[in-house]
Amino acid sequence: MVLCSPRAIAGKALARSVCGGLVLALFFVLVLPSPAGAVLGGPDRVYFPQTGHTLAYGFLEFWLRNGDIPIFGYPLSEELSEQGTTVQYFERAVFEWHPEAPTEWRVQLRRLGVEATSGRSDRAFLPAEPVDNAACQYFVETRHNLCHGFRWFWERFGGVRIFGYPISEELTEDGLTVQYFERARLEWHPEQRGTAGEIQVTRLGEWAARRISGERAPLAQPPDVPVYTPELFPRVPNLVRTPPAGAPVGEAKWIEVDLSDQVLRAWEYDRLVFWTLVSTGLPQYPTPTGTFRVYVKLRYERMRGGTPGIDYYDLPNVPHTMYFYLGYALHGAYWHNNFGHPMSHGCVNLPLDAAAWLYDWTPVGTVVWIHP
Repeated sequence: MVLCSPRAIAGKALARSVCGGLVLALFFVLVLPSPAGAVLGGPDRVYFPQTGHTLAYGFLEFWLRNGDIPIFGYPLSEELSEQGTTVQYFERAVFEWHPEAPTEWRVQLRRLGVEATSGRSDRAFLPAEPVDNAACQYFVETRHNLCHGFRWFWERFGGVRIFGYPISEELTEDGLTVQYFERARLEWHPEQRGTAGEIQVTRLGEWAARRISGERAPLAQPPDVPVYTPELFPRVPNLVRTPPAGAPVGEAKWIEVDLSDQVLRAWEYDRLVFWTLVSTGLPQYPTPTGTFRVYVKLRYERMRGGTPGIDYYDLPNVPHTMYFYLGYALHGAYWHNNFGHPMSHGCVNLPLDAAAWLYDWTPVGTVVWIHP
C-alpha cells in the first residue's frame, strides 16, 4: 500500500495526506503477495528444452524486460565464471553480471560487435561523414550513420543500452544488408518485409560460444524448474515502443504512468528508455490523471498519516520520492512486492531498483503524464 504524507513546500502546507493506511498496507501485503524471489510475477528460473539450459534471477528479468527471444535468443549455456565475472551465453548475446555497477547496469552485454570486427579496415568501418538525410542520425561517438529501418529498430528495441553505438556503415555480407554495432549486428531481410522478421539480430552469441563448446551440452530439466512459456509471466505487459496518442513527445524527458497496464515508462522524446511495473491507487483512492511535473525530489522521506487506531502509519526512509501533484508522488516501496496491481492510496509505487533508476534519470520539472 502506498503511504504518503502531507508536506510543506515553499511555505505552503499541502492538504492532508492523500496516501496512507498501514493497516491496509499490511492487509494487501498478506493477501496478495508475490512468490518469494519471483521475477515479474512468474518463477525465478525457467528451462528451455530447445537448448537444454536454464535461465534465472537477474539474467532472466533482464531477458524478459528487453526483448527475450527475438533480441537475445535462447540460452546456450548455464551461468559460467569467466575471469571472475558471471556470464551466460545466448544465441544473439552474452550477458555479464557486474554487482559493483549501479543497479541499472548490473547486467551488461558483451561487446560482441567489436570482437567480431576486430582488425577490419574495409570502407564501411572507416569514419564517415554525416549523411544529409532526415531519416539518418549521425553518432559523433563512433563517427557513423544510422538510417531508415535499422535506425527504427535500434531506437525501438534498446538503443545504446542493448546494441551500443554503430561501428560501421551499412554493408553487404552473405547477400544481406547488415550493420555492426558495439554489441550486435543487425540484418535486413527484404523477403520478410512488413513482418517482425524483416530486421533481425545476428547470432553473434552463437559465434562467441565456440570458445565454450564443453559447456554447451544440453542438461536435463531440473525437477523444480518449469519450461519457459510467455504465460508464466503474466506481469510482462505488451511491450509498447511507440508513444500513445496525446503523449507529450515534445519533451526531452517525460514519464508515462499507464493505469490500465500498471506500467510506468520513461521516454526521451519518442524513444522508450525504461519501463517497470508499478502499483497505483485503488478504486476508492484513484491516482489522478492528467499532465503534471515533478516539483521536488527527496532521497528519503518519512511518511505519516491516517487515523490513530484505524489506519495510522509512520514509515521512515521511503526511498527515491518525487512529488508531482500535491501529496501525490512516485517512490520506491519496500513493504510489498505486488507490482502490476493497484495497491495504493493514490501515489505510484515502484520496485526499489526501478525507483532508484528513475530518481537518477529525472530532473525536477520532468513531465509526468498519467492516463487510463
